[in-house]
Amino acid sequence: MELKGCINKEDNIMDNNVEQVDWGKVNRGKVRYGFALELYKRGGDLKPSEIGKIEAFVEYVMEGPDYYPTDEGKPDKSRPKLMPVEECKKVITTESEGSKAFVKAMVHIDAEGLNDNDLEKVLQALKAGKITMDNLQASLDKIQIIKSSYE
Repeated sequence: MELKGCINKEDNIMDNNVEQVDWGKVNRGKVRYGFALELYKRGGDLKPSEIGKIEAFVEYVMEGPDYYPTDEGKPDKSRPKLMPVEECKKVITTESEGSKAFVKAMVHIDAEGLNDNDLEKVLQALKAGKITMDNLQASLDKIQIIKSSYE
């Protein structure tokens, strides 16, 4: 007998609330737990300075190499970072056309040269899923129009 047939859907609360789960928070909590556990294993205390370090590590892990802490330990969001061109080219040649990584690499290549405000808008649209394979060419065309308006 298959296990799925024995599960009563009404008793499985997670099935009803899947859309309400903030997976970003869940994943951040898992990363935070890992760093806090390692601190504990090494005999460290959870004082404010250590908690700040853990949060900086969490940000770095969750945001990736685009995260650069300032002297205050908070992320420097003032200058959006683009993937290096060589990394973009590698992604474009290895990823399947239409994958999120492919779309991201194409946008990052074309976004080079945008001013900070326009670059931030483009990267936020990309992160929010507003730029997809379906509208990629239109988005790249819009980026070129914005860049040509600087002249």
